[in-house]
Amino acid sequence: MDPTVVIDACVFIDYFRSRNKEDSLLTKLTRQSRRCYVSAIAKYEVLAGAHEKDMDEWRRIFSKITVFAFDDSTIDVARMVYRQLKQENKLIDHNDILIAATAIANDLPLATFNRKHFERIRGLRLV
Repeated sequence: MDPTVVIDACVFIDYFRSRNKEDSLLTKLTRQSRRCYVSAIAKYEVLAGAHEKDMDEWRRIFSKITVFAFDDSTIDVARMVYRQLKQENKLIDHNDILIAATAIANDLPLATFNRKHFERIRGLRLV
């Protein structure tokens, strides 16, 4: 099993909302000694929707996870993913394309609950 993973925004939100954090996917991933990363886009999605009163907790969570910048190689992958999905008439949200492109550009699997959308993307491995 690959010990490294990119985590989608929904996994962080699930952890934050969970009453039993020990059963959350985020806890399970980190417990498996995985190196966890997050796309700058996914981090933005989480923080854009966060309440100000929760920001200290979000800062604590994200302080333990490396953020992948949205760089030129990710842009190139995102462009190819967009074109593939558009040609197949299977477009998904732009943020999801950018998050998937981050995982693909870094040759890592993506941990997400949104399999329905992400399964459309060729070359993307899901956890």
